[in-house]
Amino acid sequence: MKRTLYLSFIFFSFILSSCTRYLFPATAGNDAVYKPKPMVADSTKSAINITGGISAADRYADDGSVTLGYLSLNRGHTFRDFNFSYGIFAYHGKAEKTYNSENPENSKYVELPTYSKSASALGLNTSVGYHITSSRGNTDFRIINWENSVTREFGDYLKFRKSLYGDLTYKKLIVSRNKILWTTGISSEIIFHARKNKEVKHAFKLFIGASPNLERSFDTKIKLENNNNELSETSRGNFQFTYFFALKKFNLTAQTDFSHFSSSLGLGYTF
Repeated sequence: MKRTLYLSFIFFSFILSSCTRYLFPATAGNDAVYKPKPMVADSTKSAINITGGISAADRYADDGSVTLGYLSLNRGHTFRDFNFSYGIFAYHGKAEKTYNSENPENSKYVELPTYSKSASALGLNTSVGYHITSSRGNTDFRIINWENSVTREFGDYLKFRKSLYGDLTYKKLIVSRNKILWTTGISSEIIFHARKNKEVKHAFKLFIGASPNLERSFDTKIKLENNNNELSETSRGNFQFTYFFALKKFNLTAQTDFSHFSSSLGLGYTF
């Protein structure tokens, strides 16, 4: 069994190392930030939350990585059967590639050189959903939520991607020149507190979504040049898992996007 898993890992790594590389927008996988909302059992049905943290996306070694600090501000409202929230957020950090793999001298594969570019973004987000509450009142089942996020990117990394768009020098590189990223999808969440202690909360959320304007922002010339169908990788969507913990007015958010190999960790305060 262990040998099979080991061989599978080697095979998977080989496939990833030989496929086409991509340069995504800096906020891809990081833009659907968690938006805290009061529970039905809370005495306050509306609250403002501010969260600061760090997000990182580690693509394959040849693509580079993105590290961003972020700050989000949102207002959440909870009623008997539904909830909604809206807010703004900002990112700032860098995208970089620090590693070059070795290739045969006569290889047709021309690798993108190392780089380090600044990246910033501003965004808006909304969430609206339907929920039910347990008979004991200590658990809210947020059965279905519709979430949206619109982000505008700035900085040298955006300029860098635009400069590479249409450049056929790097045969296995597909580049997005997208500066505005719209992510939409649905989520399901469970949030609960101890029966005798409403000030300690835990929440688990799954989000499935996509960025409709992302796939067409990639350079299709590379696909035609190489006569391949690997551009389908650019529509990999969003599949996120989030854990939320609150202690009185302070909270912690840990989020992972399995589609974009990104994760974030944030500390917040509700008032």
